[in-house]
Amino acid sequence: MPRKPDPTRKPELLGQILEHLRGRSLATVSFRTLAEALGVSTYVFVYHFGNRAELIAEIVRAVVARNDALLSVAVSELDREAFGKHLARVWHEVTTERGRDLHRLELEAALLETVAGEVGGTARGAVGRWVDHVAGWVSANGVAPAEAKVAARVFVDALFGLQYDAIVSGDGRRASAAYKHAVETLVSRVPQH
Repeated sequence: MPRKPDPTRKPELLGQILEHLRGRSLATVSFRTLAEALGVSTYVFVYHFGNRAELIAEIVRAVVARNDALLSVAVSELDREAFGKHLARVWHEVTTERGRDLHRLELEAALLETVAGEVGGTARGAVGRWVDHVAGWVSANGVAPAEAKVAARVFVDALFGLQYDAIVSGDGRRASAAYKHAVETLVSRVPQH
């Protein structure tokens, strides 16, 4: 009689894989390299993920999912101060050492999806989800929806660009100061009630 699958094993493996990849590239991922690094059989990865493409897709979904809690905030209900605090929490979360490592993997995944022609790729969609999130607050506070989308796009591009800056330059303080300015600029576009 075969053993029953452990439903906690796949998420556990995915967590271990993400931690292993924090200092590595998605291009280096193979069942063999992961098996050696994590001390398990390659069969474990075949059993849980099927093939390399599905493993990479699961890794990308897990990397992008780190933002789910940040995006789940009902921003349309927040006042200016609360929204500013929300954006400060976002920056804190994405600029931790782990946050920078996962953002680097997310950028790599988005580029791989672009090269592969995956228009609706998980990583490629992250920017749009952030734009919708920020535009939701801007438009809920009296800015026309089209203008809110533009303001949100400028802010989100700054957010992603400054994360990239912090990763590449290693100067988190400079990026943090610029992010604070970007938040102030965005919030100032919204009329005071």
